Amino acid sequence: MKNKIFFLCMITVLTVLFCVTPALAGRAEKLAALEQRITSYTLNPEYKDEIYALAVVKIALESIREGSGGIGACLVDSTTGEIVEYGRNRQFSPHFRSDFHAEMDLLNKYEDRVKKMNDPDNYNNPRECKNLVLVTSVEPCPMCLTRIINSGIKTVLYVVEDREGGMATCLNSLPPFWKEFAEDREFRLADCSAELRQIAMDLFDFSSRSFAKNRVKK
Repeated sequence: MKNKIFFLCMITVLTVLFCVTPALAGRAEKLAALEQRITSYTLNPEYKDEIYALAVVKIALESIREGSGGIGACLVDSTTGEIVEYGRNRQFSPHFRSDFHAEMDLLNKYEDRVKKMNDPDNYNNPRECKNLVLVTSVEPCPMCLTRIINSGIKTVLYVVEDREGGMATCLNSLPPFWKEFAEDREFRLADCSAELRQIAMDLFDFSSRSFAKNRVKK
């Protein structure tokens, strides 16, 4: 009887390994191919946002390698062109944090570093983000969009639209308060090549939303 149970367990383990190993190998190959496309990419001077689009897809790749979703973001000082902060999706590593989208991680790091204080008497407004531009590899979701609006950042560029979950292209659907709050903001596609857009989308596709589509609804 024990031998029979042991034999059945071994069959089960081998079956799982047989099914899972090719899938893991295929995923690794796909990711390696994406990395090759990124590292070999040459910036095209015809597109003014190329350097920032490439920067956020590089950090999106890092996010995938760390076990989270394939989205990266950065803050740019538009007066100097310098990237002043980076952020990436950290939802699943080192542990699950439902709020750690790339834009949230970016703003957390920036706001914790600069430690802005609210002081009306001295005209200090913590929402003063003069000259800062937020660049993200994928159109912000509703959660991130309202956080960006609340942060005071006026300009947001995204490398690729998120037709199923993005909010920047649906500003008219915001609640009245947030819609009015966002009236002086600019949300638009980054000016970059079609190849960088495709890379950003391919990285995002590693972040499957099957958890939402396949969840058991109680």
